[in-house]
Amino acid sequence: MTSVRNVALVVTGAVAGGLLLAPSPAHADYHDTRIRSTTINNGKPIVLGTSNAVSVTVPVVTEIYDDSGGVATIDAQLRSVGGGYFFTFLEGPASQNMTCVQTTATTSTCTGTAVVHQHSLDNASAGRQVQLRIFGYVYDGGQYLLYSDPAHDVPLLKQTTLATADATPEPVRKDGTLTVTGKLTQPNWNAWDVAGNRPAVGYGGQPVRLQFQKSGTTAWSTVKTVTSASDGTLKTTATATTSGAWRWSYAGSGTSAASVSGGDSVTLLKVAKLTVDASPEPVAKGGKLTVTGKLTRATTDAATTFAGYANQPVKLQFRKSSSNTYTTVKTVYTDASGNLKTTTTASAAGYWRWSYAGNSTVASVSAAGDGVALK
Repeated sequence: MTSVRNVALVVTGAVAGGLLLAPSPAHADYHDTRIRSTTINNGKPIVLGTSNAVSVTVPVVTEIYDDSGGVATIDAQLRSVGGGYFFTFLEGPASQNMTCVQTTATTSTCTGTAVVHQHSLDNASAGRQVQLRIFGYVYDGGQYLLYSDPAHDVPLLKQTTLATADATPEPVRKDGTLTVTGKLTQPNWNAWDVAGNRPAVGYGGQPVRLQFQKSGTTAWSTVKTVTSASDGTLKTTATATTSGAWRWSYAGSGTSAASVSGGDSVTLLKVAKLTVDASPEPVAKGGKLTVTGKLTRATTDAATTFAGYANQPVKLQFRKSSSNTYTTVKTVYTDASGNLKTTTTASAAGYWRWSYAGNSTVASVSAAGDGVALK
């Protein structure tokens, strides 16, 4: 392929610098030859990232009018408009690197493919429009030099990457605060790393949306917009009202393509409730107290309905009237309905409560203390 491109470059110099006078790129006509339409990359932006091993194949289709019936030879190239280094010949031999089929007495449809490599790019090319430039001879021996219409050009954009969102803590209490982090990067097309790739660098100062998808749904909603730091990092907080996934979404810029991060699923801890009742009240010093209660957990994230939570370890705790600290007296397990019941000795006046430490799906909770005086 190198030899083909070298030949094509020689032809370019001979034609453009010799017999042909190059028109303005805004013109698609040359004498009685003109481009009627062009499609580059199916009308979509050409997007490249960091890896030199990954090339982008760009299909090109153009319809050419000439009163002699069409083109005899064609050399076609893609190049950026208004700045940048980007320039590449279409694949194929010199003078025939597009396949042209005569569709009417005066028009031909030409198709070809360009392979865009990293070495064809620099930062100044990002955001530039890419045009088709073709030149050669028509059937009556006339020469032509044509450019695609600006309306048919497509932009050359840098690929952006958003690191998978990381939302913590996981799981989280209902209405708790989540910290969500991430990073937005893009390639530096003016540098190379030791592996021969373009290095990824942070893309700062960009508006990136934090989005949420509720569990059981497919729609993403935007929670807020965060501006990336100078090194591309993203960090913000959000309130967790229900279980679901969090992600970052970038709409793109004039030089860089849009991207979306992977989502991070965060489960909401189910809300729990505890009740307590110590009796008799008051009680004789050294007398027996019967302490009852019930542990329930929410059946949904909305925490509107609750059910008894069976076989859970719950601590019975006591705080003297003169103290602010609860101490654990014993651990009791809930029955099949979530009920708690035990007996203990009343050695001082104070407050009794149940306290549940929670687990990986249910939040911790402590009952309000039930005050018991001594007789």
